[in-house]
Amino acid sequence: MERPLVGSYHTELGIYAGLRSGDPALRAGTDSVVSAFYGQCSVVLSPSPSADESLGALGIPAERVDRWERGVDTARFTPGLRDPGRLPGEVSVLYAGRLTTEKGVDLLADAFLTARRRDPRLHLVLAGGGPEENALTQRLGRHATFLGWLEGEDLARAYASADLFLFASSTDTFGQVILEAQASGLPVVAVDRGGPRGLIANRCTGLLCPAEPRALADAVCEITRSSVLREQLAAAALEAAKRRCWEFALERLAGGYRRALATSAEAALLAEVA
Repeated sequence: MERPLVGSYHTELGIYAGLRSGDPALRAGTDSVVSAFYGQCSVVLSPSPSADESLGALGIPAERVDRWERGVDTARFTPGLRDPGRLPGEVSVLYAGRLTTEKGVDLLADAFLTARRRDPRLHLVLAGGGPEENALTQRLGRHATFLGWLEGEDLARAYASADLFLFASSTDTFGQVILEAQASGLPVVAVDRGGPRGLIANRCTGLLCPAEPRALADAVCEITRSSVLREQLAAAALEAAKRRCWEFALERLAGGYRRALATSAEAALLAEVA
């Protein structure tokens, strides 16, 4: 149709294909298809520096890549919804999202169980669902509660009522749930890979760790042992989340469209001159 295309990069499909299948050839084939898809775009909107690197590995020129970070509704996700008796366990560790291999749920379970052996007060609460739910239920037993998929105020209250948020995914290009947890006043422990690197300033707005059970467990227990640290991380994270409003995020999106239109107009002018 001879119209400029804007692409938005969200998901590491090649990595997912490799993790799900264990087949390097399938991952390479998926990467090839994704590269061809985004290669047609005048502008590709990327949510994080790690996603920039992924696009570069797919052969997308850096000059075509622009930033589109997500926002969070701080009127919806707020510490004011906290209900101390809403979630089970003396200390509630929350995870929200799909219960899948690519989301690092095996590492999540390893880290939680390691932390719980040190601090028996801990109870894991999972908001979401997916193909690994049954295996996790058997493995975690009475030390975990599965809330299923939550929406609206139920989800916001679950965030606000937890004591900390644990995120073990190494494949997320952004990590929207981290932003929602921060806006809800939670200290966050996350893997130091992918999108979380752009959302968490280590030891300021959360704790970033290697993708290892012991490292994540160390961070969880450090927070549960120190109310001062927990309050400091939660307060700084909340202030950072307030600066990530949807108005700013959507302005970045509009900027991507303006850039694509300008590029198209320039190309048309050059074609006329030629």
